[in-house]
Amino acid sequence: MNKAALILAVLSTITLGMPASAAPKLSAQSIIVNPVPTDLSVHVWVDRDPGGNGTPTYRVGDEIRIAATVNEDAYVYLFNVNPDGTTDQILPNHLSGTHYVRAGQTRTFPAQGDNFVFNVSGPRGLNKVLVIASRTELNLSQLSSYRSGEAFATVKPTTTPGFAQALSIVVNPIAQPLPQQNWTSDTVRYTVGR
Repeated sequence: MNKAALILAVLSTITLGMPASAAPKLSAQSIIVNPVPTDLSVHVWVDRDPGGNGTPTYRVGDEIRIAATVNEDAYVYLFNVNPDGTTDQILPNHLSGTHYVRAGQTRTFPAQGDNFVFNVSGPRGLNKVLVIASRTELNLSQLSSYRSGEAFATVKPTTTPGFAQALSIVVNPIAQPLPQQNWTSDTVRYTVGR
């Protein structure tokens, strides 16, 4: 099963089988954002698990690098869903330059030469990095915003269900209620330990 082409798993339970024309369902366990198959694919992984299939452990303070690749030119958006349900927007940001990735190219964030690093912080527990790849640039204004002078945007919803609902609106705007084939997603997990 190609999970990137079918669903966006924000939490561990995945619900399948929704008709393509139905509205996305939201629950505390999961969200179906794009049940429509698409030729666009994206893959995300962390530096301690290049295959993206395991759940590596990091300690608070460790540096972490996140990589993504797409099979078509696309805009890439990265989010970290924390164990407490809050979400951090990793990309785009005001330090990394573009979030546009060419087909077949692997981009690592932070990239070699960026003037910042990502350090793992608490809370301890299971984290999920969510990547969205879109053929068109997404308007994240309902999802996140930059505070004056800040390099990273603050995600407005402070719960996982709130984030999932806002993200669903961003990728499937109300003006276009049918699921789109212009985007896809993937997730990778890692644990923050002692």
